[in-house]
Amino acid sequence: MRRRLLVIVIALVSGLVAALGLPLAITGAEQTSQAVFISRADDTGRFADAAESALSTGRVRRLEADLRRYDELYDSPAFVVDADRKVFAASRPAVAVDDPEVARPLQRGLAGRPPQRPHVLWPWDGRPYVVVEPVVRDNRVLGAAVTVSPTGAARGELAVRLGYLAAGGLLALVIVALAVAVPLVRWVLRPVHDLDEAAHAVGSGSLAAHVSDRAGPPELRRLAASFNAMADALAAAARAQREFVANASHQLRNPLTALRLRLENAKAFAADEHGREDLSRALEETDRLGVTVDGLLRLARAEALDAGPEPVDVSAEVRRRAEAWRAAYRSAATPLTVDAPDRVTALCLPDLPGHALDVLLDNALKFGGGAPVEVSVGTENGEPGAGWVTIAVRDRGDGLTEEEFTQAGGRFWRSPRHQNTPGTGLGLAGARTLAQRSGGSLELTPLRPRGLQALLRLPLSDAAADTTGPPPDAGPADRS
Repeated sequence: MRRRLLVIVIALVSGLVAALGLPLAITGAEQTSQAVFISRADDTGRFADAAESALSTGRVRRLEADLRRYDELYDSPAFVVDADRKVFAASRPAVAVDDPEVARPLQRGLAGRPPQRPHVLWPWDGRPYVVVEPVVRDNRVLGAAVTVSPTGAARGELAVRLGYLAAGGLLALVIVALAVAVPLVRWVLRPVHDLDEAAHAVGSGSLAAHVSDRAGPPELRRLAASFNAMADALAAAARAQREFVANASHQLRNPLTALRLRLENAKAFAADEHGREDLSRALEETDRLGVTVDGLLRLARAEALDAGPEPVDVSAEVRRRAEAWRAAYRSAATPLTVDAPDRVTALCLPDLPGHALDVLLDNALKFGGGAPVEVSVGTENGEPGAGWVTIAVRDRGDGLTEEEFTQAGGRFWRSPRHQNTPGTGLGLAGARTLAQRSGGSLELTPLRPRGLQALLRLPLSDAAADTTGPPPDAGPADRS
């Protein structure tokens, strides 16, 4: 945007400089042309006066001598013709009387009209100046005196003057561009740039982003103030929502605990089998409600997390969480394979890799149907100087349908096929929230011929070490 605005401003300034410079150039050409014409008209008038007596008496020797000296001095052919257009005296043996550049002004002169300036001199116009002065006696035209003057010297001087004028205009344009256009564009666009960055920050979840409302034009200052007020309102609304969810979840835990204890105590006093069965089901529902409340509390804490991204050793975290889940996978007879090269570092929230892996490994165990589960860590190239760390969890179970893929990851969403499986539908939502706050993403994609892949993509940290191979003292990748 800055480049486009600079082009527009400089184009306008260039138009202004051209509007001022062109009249000066035209005036300079007019003045030079008029000076050359007056000088040649005086010379031609002097020859016309001398030719009057020569045409009357027929004596041409002195007139021809004057014409030759003029030609030698100024390199300008000069001649005199009579009323019949015949050459009476000339500075050179052959003169071009029939040349169109000479014929038209000569016809005007033989008609008794005064000389007229031929054309405006320009550096690129090489036509000579032809000046014709009628020779008149007693109101009768006896002939005409003609001078054909080259304009190279005058055009050279004019070219120098125009060159100075163009250089001055270019210098003025550069000065105006550097002293006015660039600072003006920077002054106008700096608030716009700050607003753009702040809007991206707010869109990424950083509701505390603000911009200065003391720089730029008044309209942009008012826009900045309105943006800050909007950001504050959004932050307040989000904070109130998180606080409500957190407080509600926290307040519900104590009544749920008390309710469960009462149900357990009541179960011991139940008289018949049906009553004990109903109390057992009530306890199960209470446990499910407790899991939901805990999920809401974790989600609220994830959204309210104030810590910023920092370098995290993803490889070590993946191996640590896989080891923590190994007993559960062995109990369910589900194979778990982990491939995590050493020293892969991502820039993310500190708790994200562990929290996301707990959610993904739990889902793969519950919904994978006992099919093998693979966990891998890798890197992807991005723009120069940037890249991504990828954590993929793949299972070869039934996966999801196309319609379910469009809804998966939403809060409280669960597949209709898994309604009776323990869970709240909040785990993926919380992990995705943390991933987005870290500048990354969490995506679900199908595997072929069957299965599901959960791909966590995080920015590669600048502190990441070379991952082309393990260090000398490192063991092989963890596989089980």
